[in-house]
Amino acid sequence: MENIPQADTLFCDSGAFAGPLIISVVGAGGKTSTLFWLAQQFQQAGRRVLLTTTTHMFLPERCPTLLCRDPRQLPAALWKTPRLACFSAWLADVGKVRGFSPAVLDAVLEEADVDVVLVEADGAHGFALKAPNEHEPCIPYRSSCVIAVTGGQMLGHNVGPENVHRWPLFSRITGATPGVALDLAMLHRLIQHPQGAFKNAPAGARRIWLLNQISQNENLPDSAFQPLLTQGDVDAVWMGAVQENPAITRRVVR
Repeated sequence: MENIPQADTLFCDSGAFAGPLIISVVGAGGKTSTLFWLAQQFQQAGRRVLLTTTTHMFLPERCPTLLCRDPRQLPAALWKTPRLACFSAWLADVGKVRGFSPAVLDAVLEEADVDVVLVEADGAHGFALKAPNEHEPCIPYRSSCVIAVTGGQMLGHNVGPENVHRWPLFSRITGATPGVALDLAMLHRLIQHPQGAFKNAPAGARRIWLLNQISQNENLPDSAFQPLLTQGDVDAVWMGAVQENPAITRRVVR
């Protein structure tokens, strides 16, 4: 364990000193909040940020937001905005916005004058845990970093179909049974399984596991994460609560 990580350290974990880049956020338990926190970090570092999704997400607050068929058609002047959210449609019946296909976002990285594209690439219906369905997650191929979010507050609490999205898949991957307390070994299996948290992550993309909404005093020794790091399942583990300050309070790397 180390002192509270600084922005430069977290940028290094995500490969964010190279650019332009796409960072995709998947999983459950705070993806949208993680996306907004990342956008703020990059904006403060002087990067031009495009925030969007390949699925559906709630409309961002306090951020210039546009609807268009293709972000590559936006006027060049708009890309000078430090932080811009762009979506393809407003879905009034569910109160969310719809984003773009991975192919469109891959093309944006080449054709638009932007430094960082932040993508919510998964849906979880508000649950703190999930396993991906057959068509999930929807990650742009050119993502250089994938951040898998899990709700750390669920550790030690009983899990089942009432609080885990796509429970049958989650149970099959992790070995969890209804009414059993979630432990770290179950989450390790979710991280390691080819159909688990990092499903569809592009080859070579950096993998970060974010245990969100977890107490600073949670008794999780660094050694508990070393097998994942040693075997290359993840490049870094972040722990914290992205709606708090500081957002990340612990970090474990190889």
